[in-house]
Amino acid sequence: MDGKQLRALFKQFNVKYWGGKLPPYSIRVVARISSNDPMGRCEKKARLIKLLRGQSDEEAISTLLHEMAHAAVPLIGDHAMSWRSEMIRLREAGAPLAGSDLDILLDDPWGDLDREYFRRWVDYTLLELFAEHPRLTLKVKLSAAIKHFVREEGGVSTPAEFQRKYSWARTIFETAKRRLVRDAKDYADARAEVAKTRAELSATRQRSNTPEAPLSP
Repeated sequence: MDGKQLRALFKQFNVKYWGGKLPPYSIRVVARISSNDPMGRCEKKARLIKLLRGQSDEEAISTLLHEMAHAAVPLIGDHAMSWRSEMIRLREAGAPLAGSDLDILLDDPWGDLDREYFRRWVDYTLLELFAEHPRLTLKVKLSAAIKHFVREEGGVSTPAEFQRKYSWARTIFETAKRRLVRDAKDYADARAEVAKTRAELSATRQRSNTPEAPLSP
């Protein structure tokens, strides 16, 4: 399908499934999308949806709806609970979804959570929190982090169940916190050293600009 057809479908789907509440988006059919988004991508700030060229009509339509669901929900996580709820709503409304878009579950979407994905999520979330509340970040417990993760990404229902299923989560979380503390200390030390050097330079400059006292007769 070409861009013109997909733009027309966007308008049609917006009215049918969202009551016309989605803002206007540009639709582009492109030759390549990043490996993280192989079939489509929604860029909310730019109000742009990209769809990979070469998809069948059925796939392109499903991918368009997939990306429109991203446009409709808050930007938290990738396929977070809010997005999955939206996809399930579309499926139940009879939207023309296809392939894996028909199999979205509200519960654990992975079957088994990938360690690297969880590590990256922890790193990103702690850094984001640290930027706003540095002292609070260092007090965050694993159970609170898991509650936040499940709220965004779905999965098991309680922190205890999560830790039983993914016993390696504690190691990843504690390692990320230690690294954050170390980096924060290095950053603080660097700032202190810069301030000290700046003060020394300022003092030196003032001394060099001070005229010498005249010699006593």
